Amino acid sequence: MKKLLLGLGFVFFAGFIFASDAGVISDYTRQKIDEFVTERIKLKSADEETALNSIEHIKNETLSHLKENALDYEQEECILQSIYFTEFYEHALNSKGNQKDLRDKMKKQMERNIKLIEKRSQNKISAWMYLVTGDVTSYYMTRSLTATFLYGFKVKSFYEKSIEQDKSFSSGYVNLGNWLFYAPGIFGGGKDKALKNYKKGIKCAVNPGEQYLAFIAYSQINYENKKKDVALEYLEKARGLNLGSKGIDLIQRCNEKGYSNFQYLRNRSGIDEELEEE
Repeated sequence: MKKLLLGLGFVFFAGFIFASDAGVISDYTRQKIDEFVTERIKLKSADEETALNSIEHIKNETLSHLKENALDYEQEECILQSIYFTEFYEHALNSKGNQKDLRDKMKKQMERNIKLIEKRSQNKISAWMYLVTGDVTSYYMTRSLTATFLYGFKVKSFYEKSIEQDKSFSSGYVNLGNWLFYAPGIFGGGKDKALKNYKKGIKCAVNPGEQYLAFIAYSQINYENKKKDVALEYLEKARGLNLGSKGIDLIQRCNEKGYSNFQYLRNRSGIDEELEEE
């Protein structure tokens, strides 16, 4: 259960809006999502203060022009707010932000997203709306056993619905793969199921941000499966995208110590201490 509780919060989102979202959200929002998908990977190599300031600037600039461009303002605002806040949340935690305050804000965003989904028919909901709702719910339920039991399968359902909306949605496959990796077999999880989704994520990836996260996931599932040559090959593919090397260097150090990135995300503080002792 500890594996499920700590692991499910660390899912990643990245992606591109495909034709299934045409007429649901605006080209403006699709473009802004696509831009941030890659930019957020670059920010992982920046110091925390720079990253936080950049996210705030991008968010404010994007939202300031949303009303004049949106097809569905409420839904598009939810999507963009969720994308920016989940990335902000990750950097804020790393810089010792107020965890209770951050989690309260995540809960409010989660509740707003779910309420929006519940009042719309499925053909009026973007694949990205399902995906980001899975993300914020996953982050919210982390570190809470009660929340994990309450929301764990809802997270999986949101990711599955994002793929139903767009069969070529790389982000949906990668995030569903992450859920399947961390979930125990008794709850429908498993490495083999995760691996299949990561392969689909690679096949469907169309921009550098998507490719990066799909390559990393595929690399580390192979590391878990003792295929270290394949793991290294796909780490180098991610490095070759030139989106920053800080995250890749950390994963490589973890691998050299015998830990996959999945293990690191599940026990970040403990492994960080071990790495600092080098």
